[in-house]
Order: sequence, then structure tokens, then C-alpha cells
Amino acid sequence: MKRISAFACLLFCAQSVYGQKATYETRTKLSDSVNVKEDESAVLLSPDGKTLYFVRSFYSENIGGATGKQDIYFSNRKSETEWSVAKNIGAPLNDEFHNAVCGVSRDGNKLYLNAIKVRQDKSIPGISVCNREENGWSKPVALTTYEFPEKGFFQAYVSPDEDYIIASFEGKNGMGLEDLYVLKKDATGKFSAPINMGKTINSSGFETSPIVSADGKTLYFSSNGFGGQGDGDIFKSTRQDDSWTSWSTLENLGPRINTVGFDGSFSIDEKGNAYYISGEGATGNGDIYTISMIAPPPPPPVVPAPAQVVSAPPVVETPKPVEVPKSVEAPKPNSVETFGPALFEFNSIVINPDSKESLKMVAERLRKNSSYRIQIEGHTDEKGPEVYNQKLSERRANSVKKYLVKNGVKGSKIKTQGFGELNPISDNSTEEGRSKNRRVEVKYFLQ
Repeated sequence: MKRISAFACLLFCAQSVYGQKATYETRTKLSDSVNVKEDESAVLLSPDGKTLYFVRSFYSENIGGATGKQDIYFSNRKSETEWSVAKNIGAPLNDEFHNAVCGVSRDGNKLYLNAIKVRQDKSIPGISVCNREENGWSKPVALTTYEFPEKGFFQAYVSPDEDYIIASFEGKNGMGLEDLYVLKKDATGKFSAPINMGKTINSSGFETSPIVSADGKTLYFSSNGFGGQGDGDIFKSTRQDDSWTSWSTLENLGPRINTVGFDGSFSIDEKGNAYYISGEGATGNGDIYTISMIAPPPPPPVVPAPAQVVSAPPVVETPKPVEVPKSVEAPKPNSVETFGPALFEFNSIVINPDSKESLKMVAERLRKNSSYRIQIEGHTDEKGPEVYNQKLSERRANSVKKYLVKNGVKGSKIKTQGFGELNPISDNSTEEGRSKNRRVEVKYFLQ
């Protein structure tokens, strides 16, 4: 997909998006109620999960027609698998310029737009905000006073609580083309000047379509400066502190997601389904795709059939129990091993002694297969305060890492992340479901 305009905004929210059910192996294009043959980009879902905002280009129903600029469209969720036919959001949000939504307030009553209209015939890069009124949306007004450069491509993401802005633009002292910058809101309600997010995130190429996950820590963005599959690949990194300049090593999301075309605007919902923009070839039009990021559960272990005792005179031979050897073979790339609530003592980060043998097997796999690394992810059910659950999931993931390091695994091969109650795999309204959600997942990757 081409990066069409100087004000094009390719982004996706960190809240839930529903669409056709995706599989772990293949991606699925959303239906023609959302996608048309023309270009879709700038995808953003309202925090309540009910309204999907995005941009269409070269479309006959745009204000400027098929030869005009970009217009904002919206679609309402009809059911878990269906969206209504998308509609043009109309004036005053759409005009003859490039238009895109780059943020939605948590209550859904504010929209943030990816440009500032300074007069009837001129629009400049920046963030403007409009309010929901009884008969539609108010006229957009500027949110920030910073003068972004009028060159290259400007894209932005405004957090649902309006605490920070991530902006992509070609700065005077940048590292290449468009870099990612953060603007943080202070106690007086004013945003800081843009802070470059550092060399881990930015390259000599372009970095675009930034999105931050619901926990405020995981950054997804598109870049052509770190290698990959094609025109722009989706990467992820985890924020290490509150400076917004210290990040974990980049992870390319790989060929299941990235293509030879442009891929961007990536987000994962609470069910583990990801939604993003993907183009067909280097210059192809973009569409919205979905893919599940949850690996299917491994098949149950094969239980040997009970041995038959054969009596034959004059000797009766009693068979010995069959011992099934534990495998230390290399796991499949991107495979996931799940450890349930029995891994820990109740409401604790102390590993249950009965579960240590399973973790020793993980350690042995990694020692004998040096080309692999892992990510340890902690999850909880929704019982208790959300902040407490988040901290508990992080501490449990770190506890598993500490145990593996103690058993001979290099700490550099292990990343940890806690998701708290954000990613359930079962129904939290039942004890059985909550038990499944209280888990630690070990994900294997080739270095």
C-alpha cells in the first residue's frame, strides 16, 4: 500500500476490535461492509468497541470524489462478527483536505484528528479535537501548539485518556525519514515538545502508524528501516521506564503478518485477535485484516494403552510400566507452552514444588537448543483490583525467568511481560474459566 499523502494517518487503537474469526495460521480480510476495492487506512476503534473509524482514499463517495483527498468513514458493530455498512462521517470532520481520526476519548465523546485547519484553503500537520454534540460533531479546534514540520508524512496516535501523543514526522534532528516522538501531558494540561523515542525505535528509514497497547507499555509501529518482508513491516517493543526513550529489543511480527507490501496499524483485542492494514504488493491498495495471535492448545499427551498381561504356562510375566520420555527436542518456532494455576502457590509468586520438573524441562530445551529464545507472559483472571492483577502477572513471569536462569538458561534469552486480566482465554464468570485464565505462557522463537 502506498503512503499516499503528507497527512496520511495509519494507526489502530489498543482496544477491542471484532471481526470474522481468524485462525492462528492464516489472516482474514474483513467483509465488504468495511473493505472496498479502493484504499483503506488509518483504522481506529472507539474504546467501547462499538464504532470503527477509518479512512478511504480514491473513493467516489468522498467529498472530493475519487480524485480528491482522504475522508473519514465509520462502521458500527452489529454483532461479534458483523459490522454495519460504513458511512462517510461528513462535515465538519471531512473537507477537501486529508482527514483521519487519530484518537478517541475513553467515553467516546471526543475525536482527535490528524491535522489542523488554519484557514479555509489551508490545513497543516497537527492534532485537533472535536466534541460530540446533539446533532453531530463540533468544529475541530487545535489541541497542541507545537508547529510540526510541513514535509514528509505526519501521523499520530492520541491515548484514550489524552495523557500522551505519539507522533511520526520528519524532524530536523531526526535519525532518517519519519521518526517516532512522544508528547507528554503535564499537570497543567499542556503537552511537552516532541521527544525522540530513541535509536531502538527509530532508524534511517521511516517509522509510522504508532499504537500503544491498553497497558501503556507495548508499542506497535511500521518501519522499513530494520529489514523484513517488504515495504513496511510491523514491529513491537516494550517500554522499559517512564522516559519513553528506553525500549526492549525490537521484534518483527514475522511472515504470518508482514507481507511484501506495506503493513501497519496493528492492535490486539482482549480475545487475542489482531487487526491491521495490509497492502497487496508494494503499491497495492490497503485493506483491514484480522489474525489470531493465540496459538491453538497443544494436543493432549498420548497416554499409553494399558499393557495386557498375557498368561502362558508355565511362566506368567507381569509387564513393567511404560515410561514416556520427556522430549528435549527443539520446539516449533512460535509455539506456546501453557502452565496453569497449579504452577504457583495460591495468590503467590512462589513456584509450586510439584511444577518445578516442568520448568526444568523448559530449561533443558533451551540449553540444548541454543538458537531459541522465549517470552514468558503472565495472565490472571479478573478477580480483584486490575492494578493488583497486572503487578501479580508481571511478578509471576519474572519468577519463572528467575527459576530458568537458576537452571542454566541465559537471561538474555528470556523476555517477560505481564498482561494482568487483559487477555482471557475463557469465561471469567465461572471458576473453571477463571482457572484457565490464571496461567503463564512460554512462547518459543528462533533468534
